[in-house]
Amino acid sequence: MKKALKPIVSLSLASVLLIPTISAEPFAKETAKTEQSTKDDSIYIPKNIREGKTTEENDGFEDYKADTNTIFSAYAAKASYENVNNYIKKKKFSTAKIEQQLKSQFPKFGYRNGTDKPEGIVLHETANPTSTIQGEINYMSNNYNNAFVHAFVDKSHIIQIHPTKYAVWGAGKYANQRFIQFELVRHKTFDEFARSINNYAYYAAYLLRQYNMPFDSAESDGKGTVWTHNAVTKYLGGTNHTDPVGYFSQWGYSVSQLNTLIKEKYDAMKVYEKIKSDIVYTAYANVKDAKTYNIYSKPYNTSGAKKVGTLANYKSKQIRILRKAQTSRNWYQISVDGKTIGWVDTRAFSIYYKKGSSDKAVNLTRYLKKGQSGAYYYQLPVADPPIRTATLKALTSKKSPFINKQQ
Repeated sequence: MKKALKPIVSLSLASVLLIPTISAEPFAKETAKTEQSTKDDSIYIPKNIREGKTTEENDGFEDYKADTNTIFSAYAAKASYENVNNYIKKKKFSTAKIEQQLKSQFPKFGYRNGTDKPEGIVLHETANPTSTIQGEINYMSNNYNNAFVHAFVDKSHIIQIHPTKYAVWGAGKYANQRFIQFELVRHKTFDEFARSINNYAYYAAYLLRQYNMPFDSAESDGKGTVWTHNAVTKYLGGTNHTDPVGYFSQWGYSVSQLNTLIKEKYDAMKVYEKIKSDIVYTAYANVKDAKTYNIYSKPYNTSGAKKVGTLANYKSKQIRILRKAQTSRNWYQISVDGKTIGWVDTRAFSIYYKKGSSDKAVNLTRYLKKGQSGAYYYQLPVADPPIRTATLKALTSKKSPFINKQQ
């Protein structure tokens, strides 16, 4: 939603931070490892700002500035609200599921180190006290040439609107070429704020784990993986926003407290491996080690993987391999008697037939032996009932049956 500009009021209150913008000249001189040439780093500047149609101060995003009432409430907040992190733990809030509303109209461009190679995250807040998460998404979807981010978070939702493998236009070109970025939607009650912070911290920790990045706040030194828009302004430049500092202070909350919560969730979060490849792989194998290996619903230690059995139950069975996947190890998806069983470490098997490895086209003539018309032929040269096609009875009337692609 379009935000109204408010006059900035500077007061000498301890809770109000006046943070100067530091020049980004050192970053402008560095050699960036980017999919575009260094001459093309303008891709990280929003299209309408590049073309002079708007400015960051008037782009419709995070334009709300603190007024006198906001500053006063920030000054008194610590005395009037309980500790947010303690409240979250006391209430035992669950976290929202990550939803997707991916927008096809958003431009796609990689980070400076390449597609799917972010260097950290930037934490924003919408600076709009009257909007909703869907209202923010709709507004951004219609005005993405001014700015767009990867996701929005509120008390009940985490909604991703752009794939995190691509960069976005959210915090100036120096941050845009480096970081995943997402927005916190404002709420009107302390309980709703606490619930939104719980989701906000969870999503931050989730992204760090997803991309195998350590937790390291950049708030005090300009180095690390966890940045606020305020820290980007202070250390990288290319932007002048200070969110989410002002909004946090209204609830007696701070970036330091948020970082504590992110770190707790990061440390508690299960570290899952990413599936690097997953391909169709047709083969047959014998079990050579039934004692060591278990069967999983997905490759082990990937998100959603559960143990579904042990290989010992299939020691004497003919194993058909359906797919091959790679994490830090290699995995086969197997079936027995036509039923898909699950995923097992490839080291558990000895392959005796792989489709395509020994097949070759031949032109041969074969005669059917008397009394063998009831024998079956198969889709592959393996006597496996699920791939049985038909009997040879249909060929008995032919004097010279022709068989192609016989092993």
